[in-house]
Amino acid sequence: MHDLLIVGAGPYGLSVASHAAAAGLDVRIFGRPMASWRDHMPRGMFLKSEPWASDLSDPAGRFGLAAYCARENLPAEHGRPLPIEHFASYGLWFAEQASPPVDERLIASVRAAPDGYEARTEDGETHHARAVALAVGVLPFTEIPRAVRGLGTEHVSHSSHHADLAHFRGRDVTVLGAGQAALETAALLAEQGTRVRILARSPR
Repeated sequence: MHDLLIVGAGPYGLSVASHAAAAGLDVRIFGRPMASWRDHMPRGMFLKSEPWASDLSDPAGRFGLAAYCARENLPAEHGRPLPIEHFASYGLWFAEQASPPVDERLIASVRAAPDGYEARTEDGETHHARAVALAVGVLPFTEIPRAVRGLGTEHVSHSSHHADLAHFRGRDVTVLGAGQAALETAALLAEQGTRVRILARSPR
């Protein structure tokens, strides 16, 4: 029986694990560290927050982004965008330095149990915990607009499906939306020679 089981090994999951372990709890954390940052964001994208506001959290404050950048001789300056790749690498370093060991298997299900919770891994192993923290990020909540769902996956995809936009080079692409991911994806597409347009709702 674990005190805490954490589902997800991104910035929040790793930070919770670091604090919980330091508090003396029996902690298990599951998931591929920084998976959404490593596998679901296009190369060339930048972190939208300032470096000083992008730290993962450990109790002693020793493993912030500035510490990693100093170690790797990377800039971490206000007003200077940080490449996503650097932030993902920082998260992996944090996982090694400040978190309990990460079990990279995915959790397939979590359900209530008489003594807390029962979690089952993707390969069928069962774990029991008094508490569960869900730190699954945004990927489970991605959505394709209803109006275009019927076009099929060969014609419609979500921006998080593309860590590499090179296969769109020379093609004609319409980006739906005007949020950070949409606009930065459109900019990266245009930079590589893709014919790109943006469709977005007007303010009401």
